[in-house]
Amino acid sequence: MTWATLADVEAELALARREDDLDRFLGLLGDEELFVPIHRAEARQLAEQRTWSPAKVCCAHGGESSLQVFTRGALPDFGADVVFLSGDLDWATHGVAAGEQVVFNRGTLAEWRVAAAELLPWLAANPHRVTAVEQQVERLYTARYGLLDGPVAQSLACGAHQAVLSAEPWNVLDARYHDYVAEVRGLRDWWGVTDAASWRAAMDRLLGDSYQLTTGNLVLVLRARSGLALDPYGWVELIRQWCEDNDAPEQAGPLVDTMRRIVRYEQRFRADGLLAPDGAVDSIIGWDVGRAVELVRWGLAVGYCDAITAELMVLEAGAVARRYHASWAELATGYVLGRLLALDDEEFGSEYSSAVRVRHQLLTDPASPWSNLDFATVRPAS
Repeated sequence: MTWATLADVEAELALARREDDLDRFLGLLGDEELFVPIHRAEARQLAEQRTWSPAKVCCAHGGESSLQVFTRGALPDFGADVVFLSGDLDWATHGVAAGEQVVFNRGTLAEWRVAAAELLPWLAANPHRVTAVEQQVERLYTARYGLLDGPVAQSLACGAHQAVLSAEPWNVLDARYHDYVAEVRGLRDWWGVTDAASWRAAMDRLLGDSYQLTTGNLVLVLRARSGLALDPYGWVELIRQWCEDNDAPEQAGPLVDTMRRIVRYEQRFRADGLLAPDGAVDSIIGWDVGRAVELVRWGLAVGYCDAITAELMVLEAGAVARRYHASWAELATGYVLGRLLALDDEEFGSEYSSAVRVRHQLLTDPASPWSNLDFATVRPAS
């Protein structure tokens, strides 16, 4: 396996530190998601609130009196009682007083204690060099410290589309590399998950016996099982026959509406090169797989599952992906269609363009896991 050169911001920061180049050092930090440690109990309290919290609410740990700020790849293990919050450089330095200092990447070759007297003027003069964390999206991030081979890496790659959209490393399964409060809130607000039991139930709905067959998946299954290249009229008749056979006449309208949306999306996919001129999408389970991998990461991050359970669930997601798709391209197209059916409402707006851009990047970039890992077979770990 030959990976393209992987980004290593920690090495670049260490070089800037060695050369005493504070401008370059801060410029690098300005384009990164930054993390600060906080006691888990305090983070739980923050998670219940819906207000913005500055980095200075976090704990100074290990006898360090200054505010500690870390890049993702430099995050230390402070033990189970300490988690992290994250944000951009403006957030991390908000409220730092004139006589204080911030210590960046403490304990690494890039450690730099920067006085507010140097830091604050730089921020005031360089607002264009700080990327807001909500704008740090669509980044293919392969972590050097993550998994690069083997069955878990291959299964994590099945969720790469979701990871790239949110600029997270696709190949890391570790509780540390997360904003604890953001993940607790996301699980609660988007998934209704508030504890280990509800997390497990959500995973079961995506991958297990309680799998929820959406209208999109149902109409695609009906077409695929027919074995025919159905025109829209034939597809409508197939759906109506299924509703009649299953004593579900009330489902005919929603199913036909979904079928028509799929027809229009497939037409656009063919025009944009996501499908061959005569191609069709057989399954959108790739959308469920991508969300399942994300849900595993979040569950591990907030303590709703342990590392072994997380790994097993990721492997199950990979197995489901291979069961219903034959290639990375097929998985990607299924993911895109599933995402659009859930979020786009045929607007062909930002949800469409971003999903298509990420699909193209993952299929063509030499640094992509899809360029370095087989889809159907797992290479043995070296």
